[in-house]
Amino acid sequence: MSLRLKALSSVRWVASATGSNVAGRFLVTLAAAHTLPVADLGLYAIVNLVLGFAYLFADAGLTQSIVSRQDADPDQLSSLYWCNLLFGAIVCVAVCLAAPAAAGFYQQPRLLGMLLLTSAAFAINPFGQVSRALLQKHLRFDAIGRAEILATLASTAFAVTLLYGGGGVYALIWSQLLATALRSASLGISGRGLLRARFRLRFGEIRFFLQFGLFQMADRVVNYLYMRLDQFLIASLLGPQALGFYAMAWTLIVEPVYRINPIITSVAFPIFAQQQHDRRVLRRGYLLVVRLLATINAPLLLGFAAIAPTAIPFILGERWTPAVPLVEILSVVALVRTVVNPVGSLVLAVGRADLSFYASLTQFLVQVPIYAGFLAWGGLIPATLFLCAANIAAVPIFFLYLMRRTIELRFADYLAAFLPSIALAAVMALAVRLLSMTAFGSHVALLAAQLLLGALLYGGLVLLFRRDDAGEFARLVLRRP
Repeated sequence: MSLRLKALSSVRWVASATGSNVAGRFLVTLAAAHTLPVADLGLYAIVNLVLGFAYLFADAGLTQSIVSRQDADPDQLSSLYWCNLLFGAIVCVAVCLAAPAAAGFYQQPRLLGMLLLTSAAFAINPFGQVSRALLQKHLRFDAIGRAEILATLASTAFAVTLLYGGGGVYALIWSQLLATALRSASLGISGRGLLRARFRLRFGEIRFFLQFGLFQMADRVVNYLYMRLDQFLIASLLGPQALGFYAMAWTLIVEPVYRINPIITSVAFPIFAQQQHDRRVLRRGYLLVVRLLATINAPLLLGFAAIAPTAIPFILGERWTPAVPLVEILSVVALVRTVVNPVGSLVLAVGRADLSFYASLTQFLVQVPIYAGFLAWGGLIPATLFLCAANIAAVPIFFLYLMRRTIELRFADYLAAFLPSIALAAVMALAVRLLSMTAFGSHVALLAAQLLLGALLYGGLVLLFRRDDAGEFARLVLRRP
């Protein structure tokens, strides 16, 4: 099978896994919104923040280095496997030791038990990490997709059952552990032909992987802090109730981007790595990735922002109405990150994790203190508006430092890859919002009319002005080379 056909097949598998994941998370979010207090969801958001930070250290950035470096031998893979298990165990213990301090810092005693229970995920997850990297390297996304779908279906059913059975916020934690265990087991089984780990741990023979992983891990840390420090600060300055509303808005509008983007970027990464010395191929491939992601995400994000005043109170309940303006502002944040995020796959593929790290560190050091000041001074809305403006301002900076430097990309070509889709989506979103100003008998009728108008209008505009993109999607779906 040609590389292009393998890529198309991989995209479909990742899309299927992502679709099931997004649907599962939506069902769990819906069940949690109706069964848990807002403050409990705020506590769970704090747990996810702490654990998300700890996850950055769980594999020391080693798994991505396996994909970037094409010539890892069996001895090195064995050392990497046991190194992953070691780092996972260390992080598990570290979270357990830090749990009392975290609970004391946020003045929330319930966090202690929640963090101690969730820490088990760090001891479980590494068993499938090297296998996942090898499967990704060989474009075996069918095996990865099956593992993700199995984990999602089982954990979603488990979480919803426990939530409506009175399991409380711990239902979310137990389902998370179940998903981690099933995913690791499935990946380990699927990758057994690619990884035959012997008991071998020699740091000298994986020195390159450790050096690459150090920059990758540092970049992850800075990126994570940059992307999630808003929630850390909200929890600290405004408390779990405010974080509950913000976390719900984040889950609805920003989190899907981090689910949808890997449909393309996770496949692009190993392909970019195979073509890392051909800048012309990398440039063409990168622009294709950006164009596809903008075409997919722009209507979803701006369209959801347009229907948010109708959809959120209707679907989640009136008590979630304060999340509406946050969703509207964060839709722009998510859209900007859609068109910047793919550069991560590019710089990792060419072995320049250091560039991404320094860019992320600079952005973090500049933006975070200002955001904290806005949050303390004006609360959620002014701080979120600043976050939106800062993300937009960072686009040309990232272009100059990363994209032009790595693949000699022209700014006009970069803008042409995503601005037309955003413009069409903005027209659609405006029409959908204007529709809400007309007289409708019920929220159900209005929401249905908005969804229908949005789908028909954006689809028609794409066929009229972006026919090439429609053809690209047709080839992805129909397996055409």
